[in-house]
Amino acid sequence: MSEKRDETILFLPGEIGERALRARLVAGEDAAYRDCYQQYAPKLMRLLTGILRNKARAEEVLQETFIAAFRGIARFRGEVGIATWLARIATNRAYNAIRDDSCVKRTAPPPEPEPVSRFEPQVEGRDLARKVMVILDRMDPAKKLALLLQAQGYTVAEIAEISAEPRGTILARLSRSRAELSLRMAEAGLATQAIPASMEDRS
Repeated sequence: MSEKRDETILFLPGEIGERALRARLVAGEDAAYRDCYQQYAPKLMRLLTGILRNKARAEEVLQETFIAAFRGIARFRGEVGIATWLARIATNRAYNAIRDDSCVKRTAPPPEPEPVSRFEPQVEGRDLARKVMVILDRMDPAKKLALLLQAQGYTVAEIAEISAEPRGTILARLSRSRAELSLRMAEAGLATQAIPASMEDRS
């Protein structure tokens, strides 16, 4: 009997820590909401700032992400990690926000781009970080998102889950995106060494 019970636990999806956190969230434990936010919010905030290029808007979408996640936690079965699940919600809401903002603010001047903190330690100063982000802004949104996710440490498999696309598609996109970013940086007279090391291949 005990062997059967242990075997059932072994095949539950997700890591032990994530299973425990998910169970606490489903149970409506206030401390679990706080723990989840503290653990995952900083990384999501960097990602959202990179997508939206506006800190205030990123903070709004971050709050919306966690509200949506906590309300829908009962439907989350742990097929992917919590970080991947949250990133999928966050990116969907970020691009919805971009579409909404473009409808309302077609005539408004674009906001001053904000550098993403993840890049700053990897490049020679904030000015170079800003220039790299401006180049990313000019790239196809899917390519930009793939590079931003990889820069935040997501694996290719996780990016595929977040983007809801095959792993092979993401691998090809990352390869093309890194090549395009290097070319655009060279054309702008920027050193390609400024590309964060975290954009190297990760499976």
